[in-house]
Amino acid sequence: MAPDWLLRISPCPRPVLPGMPEDCSFTGRGSELPGWVEPLRVIYDHQLVLIRHGLFRTRIERKDYACPPNSYLIVPPGSWEESWNVGTDRGQRLWCHFDWNYIGPWQWGPVMTYHPARPRGRELRTAPDFVPEGVLQGKIPNPQLAFDLFDRLFGKLHFGNSHDQLAARPLLLELLIHLLDDREEAVGPEKGVPHLASLVRTQLRNAVESGEPLPSIRRMLEKSRYSYAHLCRVFRAEYGIPPLKYVHGLRIDRAKLLLHDTTLSISEIAYRVGFGDPVYFSELFRKVVGTTPSGYRKAQVGSPSLPSAATASR
Repeated sequence: MAPDWLLRISPCPRPVLPGMPEDCSFTGRGSELPGWVEPLRVIYDHQLVLIRHGLFRTRIERKDYACPPNSYLIVPPGSWEESWNVGTDRGQRLWCHFDWNYIGPWQWGPVMTYHPARPRGRELRTAPDFVPEGVLQGKIPNPQLAFDLFDRLFGKLHFGNSHDQLAARPLLLELLIHLLDDREEAVGPEKGVPHLASLVRTQLRNAVESGEPLPSIRRMLEKSRYSYAHLCRVFRAEYGIPPLKYVHGLRIDRAKLLLHDTTLSISEIAYRVGFGDPVYFSELFRKVVGTTPSGYRKAQVGSPSLPSAATASR
């Protein structure tokens, strides 16, 4: 597949209605029992499906596609398709309905038509001419990265505000590029140092932005096919600092914004930027910034009025 067409896409996930259950939403997650999953139907947009667990089979226009764990499938509009969990245990499918490019404000038209009804051809949201025709399918290159991206996409669409709805679009773009850019697999460790370092940086940034206490960075990075020592070397060669120092910098920068813009307590800020121990946070902040968190807040002369801790958002 020539990857140049990926430079031209600007994917838009279908909006999620407030209160929509995740197992029947336009972007959702389903725990599927063995047997029939989707009856024969036609969808009107594109659907990205990721298989996290289990063994599935999808039939599109009478052609069967095996969908094992850590695989993806993109179903085009206008095709008759149905799917099954062909394993012996529950499986998990993740999905997102989307358009390849922005084609105007979403008009709440049909989502799918089930057999034997006839689909409305004029309502199909077809792909631009430069997108390859047919079904796109393959193995997920880095399942941890792909599923992390999907979980963040899911969270923004289901639980976010209007800003998060917009921010979901680059997450979908990153996920599609990760799945479809065949050059990623061809880059070796030696020639791909900037690429590998960028993947590590993305993984670390995503972990920090989650706001949750971080696991051991070593254990997190060792889940890839490269050793921790190798990842540290390529990261430092590309960015000039080790991964741990990069993570500390991200968390401290976020803490400085919260100190300036909110009246949250030091302990609450520590928790919000991912530190389980406020004392350690204060010690690290003083080491990096040169003053304590309280001292930094007091030094912000002329700052705008701060919102209360009750109204501050993450």
